[in-house]
Amino acid sequence: MPSLGSILTTAATALRTQQEAINVVAHNIANASTEGYSRRQPILTPLPEERTPSGIFGTGVQMEDIRRVRDPLLDTAFRRETAGLGESQVRAGLLGQVETVLMEPGEEGLASAIDEFFSAWSSLASDPAGLTGRSPVQAQAQQLVDTLNGLAVDLDLLRQDAESEITGDLRRANELIEQIASLNRQIVAEEVDGTTAGDKRDARDLAIDELAAILPTQTFEQEDGSTRVVTSGISLVDQAHTNTLELRESGGVYGIGVVGHPGQLPDEGGSIGGALQVLNNDLPSIRASLDDLAEALVTEINAIHQTGTNPNGTTGIDFFDPAGTTAASISLSAEVLADTDNISAGTGGPVGEYRAGANDVALALAGLRDEASGLLGMSYGDHFRELTSDVGFMVHTANSRAEVHSTLADQAEMRREGYSGVSTDEELMQLIRFQTAYQAAARVVTTANEMLQTLVNM
Repeated sequence: MPSLGSILTTAATALRTQQEAINVVAHNIANASTEGYSRRQPILTPLPEERTPSGIFGTGVQMEDIRRVRDPLLDTAFRRETAGLGESQVRAGLLGQVETVLMEPGEEGLASAIDEFFSAWSSLASDPAGLTGRSPVQAQAQQLVDTLNGLAVDLDLLRQDAESEITGDLRRANELIEQIASLNRQIVAEEVDGTTAGDKRDARDLAIDELAAILPTQTFEQEDGSTRVVTSGISLVDQAHTNTLELRESGGVYGIGVVGHPGQLPDEGGSIGGALQVLNNDLPSIRASLDDLAEALVTEINAIHQTGTNPNGTTGIDFFDPAGTTAASISLSAEVLADTDNISAGTGGPVGEYRAGANDVALALAGLRDEASGLLGMSYGDHFRELTSDVGFMVHTANSRAEVHSTLADQAEMRREGYSGVSTDEELMQLIRFQTAYQAAARVVTTANEMLQTLVNM
């Protein structure tokens, strides 16, 4: 049968183990508000039994491990929604800047500049022989040109902002990849004896959470405790080995590449995916719409203006420089810039001579305000209003998607927190449980000690 010494040993083991369990509870309570912390659960198992002639007796309890409470499925759901949230937020933010750049509605916007330009032609048609009627036409035309040029510059700056957004995200993603690989090494080394490196695993999961918001990823737990991180079928982290991400451009299309691997990764989401959508799809589409507008203005206004004879007696003059047919390059012709008398208000006489009262050219040009452009299929103003409406719809859609993903991400985080997070009420109950067990073990030690004392005094 067990000796009094073995009873003391068993009780002392229980005291130590319950104290360790209380320490785990204290650690949980201390980190209840720590970001990324996963609740720890002490795993208590009985020590090997002792076989005696009187039977098999237990020898006490031990702390086998401190289990980290975590559900990979909840992690996957949270990371999937944060990737969608990051994509929508970045796209909405960049497109919101485009909406601001277009300055619609507003008195300084392109729609106003177009309207004022055609109003100047209408005023010239009312007084084609006036001494000052041509100067407003030149001034409003220059305002229209400057507005289009300015929009092109602003869109180029937004393109640079999108590139900077991607570059910054890539820099952070590569830092996180190295951090995850480093934590893999540390976890594998610390878990050789079968214990769980809880704090290191929390730090690794926190890094993976951040990486997933930048670039959609998949994770696979390995037998040695390391985690393999994959995007689009290519490993970013495999045990302690890493791959580096970089920004690539091919044929005007930007994408993310993995150093050492050809081609570009598909735009699957995350903040990088949102910026790439703006860079590759949204901005080129908006820019193309403005270029179409500029080309239509140059082509159709020049075609009418060339038919007129100006006060200098010349005809066939281009109003806009025919070489500039984009928003960035549109400009007034050198002749119109040099002398407002090179602006024609009407056609010439029988032999092409200037007619002071002729206003048919000015009337035709003023009429373009409301007529459908042959190149655009609608009026110039309607074309631009359609563009601003499309941008507004894109911003609304991106914001709506961001709200949906935000709600889903919050719900996923709540589920994960409910499973892995620390509830101080539950921890206090565990504290009472382990405290009671500790007090009982202490009572066993006292009883065994009294028995020994009685035995000595016999």
